[in-house]
Amino acid sequence: MYRDDDNYLLISGIQHFAFCRRQWALIHVESQWTENMLTVSGDLMHSCAYNQALTEKRDNVIVTRDMPIFSRTLVNAGANNLRCTYANTGRA
Repeated sequence: MYRDDDNYLLISGIQHFAFCRRQWALIHVESQWTENMLTVSGDLMHSCAYNQALTEKRDNVIVTRDMPIFSRTLVNAGANNLRCTYANTGRA
């Protein structure tokens, strides 16, 4: 799918780093992160956002879930949990 998957930064990793450098290190460097009640609850609350089969259209808005994205220029990869595209204008 990507030119060289191992060299791409994960967008989720960039988000973790921006939010809390210690959290990023625990997850991506030390592999020490464990789920807790809050992280599991958050996953359950927006679990349908990870379901690609739930693409739908509401009026002129197309709602796409779990859409893979990557940039060769920025050398990063990840997924949009939810993306809305306006069908008549092409804008996102």
